[in-house]
Amino acid sequence: MGRTVIRSCVKMAYGDAQQIIENSVKAWDTADLPPISDGHSISNIVQSVLNLNKIAVELRRARQDAGALRLDQPKLTFTLNPETGMPNGCVVYEQKESNKLIEEFMLLANTSVAKAVYTAFPHDALLRRHAKPDEKVLDDVTKLCSGNGIKMDTSSSGALQAFLAGYRDRERVPGETQILTSLLTRPMKLAEYFCTSSGEDEKKYWHYALSIPLYTHFTSPIRRYPDVVVHRLLAASLGIDDFSGGGADRIGKIALHCNDMRSAAKRVQEMSSELFFSVFIKECGSIVEEGMVCGVLDKAADVLLLRFGITVRVYCEQMGLDAWEYKKVGYKSVLNLNWKKGGVSQVLTVFVPVHVTIETKEDGLKYAAFLNPPVSS
Repeated sequence: MGRTVIRSCVKMAYGDAQQIIENSVKAWDTADLPPISDGHSISNIVQSVLNLNKIAVELRRARQDAGALRLDQPKLTFTLNPETGMPNGCVVYEQKESNKLIEEFMLLANTSVAKAVYTAFPHDALLRRHAKPDEKVLDDVTKLCSGNGIKMDTSSSGALQAFLAGYRDRERVPGETQILTSLLTRPMKLAEYFCTSSGEDEKKYWHYALSIPLYTHFTSPIRRYPDVVVHRLLAASLGIDDFSGGGADRIGKIALHCNDMRSAAKRVQEMSSELFFSVFIKECGSIVEEGMVCGVLDKAADVLLLRFGITVRVYCEQMGLDAWEYKKVGYKSVLNLNWKKGGVSQVLTVFVPVHVTIETKEDGLKYAAFLNPPVSS
């Protein structure tokens, strides 16, 4: 391992690489891509992207075989009205092969650097770990699913990934796998930065989701301070920098601060998304969305909006009901609803498909959800 200089011959966006992956046999012309320099041919560029993608596919397969777990949650992106700056549309961000290609090599770089830095500085390396899920919450999710006829293997991250991958092809109702993924995020703990120290059990360094013993962040120093510290540590390990992180105490404080800032940024991002979605509803008016029940309480139910990946709570007292009854049958929570409209009855349990009306509140900064009565057959 050593320091190098990268001289790019073409600066492609994800969309450019995706076009190459999707149209591998196309007769490419120089006008199809950004300017190419240093005498490289377009055929060289196209073949390089295709070769890298083949390697990325194998790297991903190897990680999955080793037990890596991926719980993808839908991420909303908004389009803005160019005149008002207000959101006038939203779509779920789609991760494509080009994104996965870059992700694999970033993971490989981060893992390789983690090993190098830890080898050089075993007592004060800045790494990143992911603890095992909360056992009690995971057990509750397992029992909830079991009560609804779904048996899952939660013995390891690899077992969970294998279960989810297999269940997609046999789900009873479209959307069940999305609910399962949402439920399984509940017991998952947040990954965190930490400083290695002498005498500590290396098992505590394990990254549960990636299923690897050592990991760090190295690839994004322009937007993450931990990456800057890791760059300095790596340079010092190569003898090209005399950087001293100030010892384990100093690195540990940096790790704690970065964890706090990352947690705060995540919460701000979630609040921003909620605010933009509220304004979007205000701009376009109320909408009716397909959803699926993901939680049942004594006077309410939580519903995952399948198109947006947003969980909303609907309250019995706002549904226009004659009566409702909550009961628990084993590990299965049940809400029996008697609707005034049409005199129909409805049973709510986890995984039941429903329709929900989303409306903006008076201030326009928050939204409310209301369960629609079922259509009587």
